[in-house]
Amino acid sequence: MHLTRHSDYALRLLIHLGSIGSGRVSIAAVAEAQAISATHLMKIANTLAHAGFIQAIRGRGGGIRLARDPAEINLGAVLDVTEPRCPMVDCTGCRLARRCTLPGVLDEARRAFMDVIGRYTLADVLRRPGGPPGAAPVLAALSADAAR
Repeated sequence: MHLTRHSDYALRLLIHLGSIGSGRVSIAAVAEAQAISATHLMKIANTLAHAGFIQAIRGRGGGIRLARDPAEINLGAVLDVTEPRCPMVDCTGCRLARRCTLPGVLDEARRAFMDVIGRYTLADVLRRPGGPPGAAPVLAALSADAAR
């Protein structure tokens, strides 16, 4: 399964905000730190704010920050907001469609993926090595991305 860029950037934004604690930061600062278009990040922040994951404060001294404790931000819930609900394959015009069960298999795989993601919170991703299984490799991958 391949996540959309929208979901990738949404997760990066949440991780960035979670790593700075309760402080506020401008979208421009996050965009620069993550090498993401500020315009694109603004749309993502708007999506996350409407869903209640982040808080956006306008005006002088404003910025964005997490609206909840990282332990209360479920990664599956984030992807439910950011990932489109479309089939993994387009069977329109396929001559095998009537006798093919591939779409059902792929749907089951997507549900399994979402079940696993749903077991983790932002706090799990923010933990240092020695945290829950799977947390350290995610942090290592993020560090490698930041170094690029």
